[in-house]
Amino acid sequence: MSETVKNVITIVALISLAVGFYYYYQNSPEQKVKRVAEEYYESLIDEDYESTFNHLYVYDDNENHHPTDGTKLSEKEAKQFYMEKVKTLNEFEYQIKDFDIYNIRKEDGHTSFAETTLVVDVQGHTYEWKETIDEYNGEAWIVDSNDPFVKFRDGTVNFDLDEAQPKYFFQDGEESQE
Repeated sequence: MSETVKNVITIVALISLAVGFYYYYQNSPEQKVKRVAEEYYESLIDEDYESTFNHLYVYDDNENHHPTDGTKLSEKEAKQFYMEKVKTLNEFEYQIKDFDIYNIRKEDGHTSFAETTLVVDVQGHTYEWKETIDEYNGEAWIVDSNDPFVKFRDGTVNFDLDEAQPKYFFQDGEESQE
């Protein structure tokens, strides 16, 4: 085998190896959860709720129904429900101003969670809340949050909107628990 052929084979092998590492890195659980979290929060900051809906894992809010079972609603019905529930965010002048993914936590060797800090304005006052996002089927699933408004922007659907209210109510700019 000539020296030129050996060099070409070596170069092809190195390029293939580099592409393989790059592909693995871009599709690792850590990168997937980071990517879905960024897309989700950026669409919220832009107040593009249709895009936000498209980045969310959607599931029924029902104690007899596990979140991984998804929703019984059609995609159109789920989207209408989501758009209806985000109206509560507008009523409270809720707006995410910024977010920070401060940690990517890996569990059980293949599941990763994005731990985030949110900077949120509510009725002209700024709050900082924490939440954890899982990447499930390529979508953002908010698995833990201390944001009292999370239910009005996360993927839970198919619950009684008339009875749902934020966990906290804001009066005169002060946070009070009910």
